Amino acid sequence: MRSKTTTNQVDEYLENLTPEKQQLANEVRRIIQASVAHLEECVRWDCACYFFYGPVCYFASSRSGIHFGFFRGKELSDPHRRLVSRNGQNPHVKIRTLEDIDENYFVELIREAVHLNQN
Repeated sequence: MRSKTTTNQVDEYLENLTPEKQQLANEVRRIIQASVAHLEECVRWDCACYFFYGPVCYFASSRSGIHFGFFRGKELSDPHRRLVSRNGQNPHVKIRTLEDIDENYFVELIREAVHLNQN
């Protein structure tokens, strides 16, 4: 049986980040949670993941900030062309500063990713 993780584990994941990365991750987390109310939040694959009828999106620490990625990112329309992928990584947006966070754009990507999983 698959064990469920709790929000407390995501909080613990965030606590282990540097203060700068915590600030970025908390802002991305707030946007994710505000975008779609019914996402399951958990820690998997050493990152904070969000599920709805399968994996939707994640954020993870990177060398220079955090990555905000999508498991089905190649299928997203990505109108701003900010999703990048190399070496087999899931398509993601690199976030190094708060200025890299575009709430409206991120909400669009999250909702489109949830819609993909519903169909």
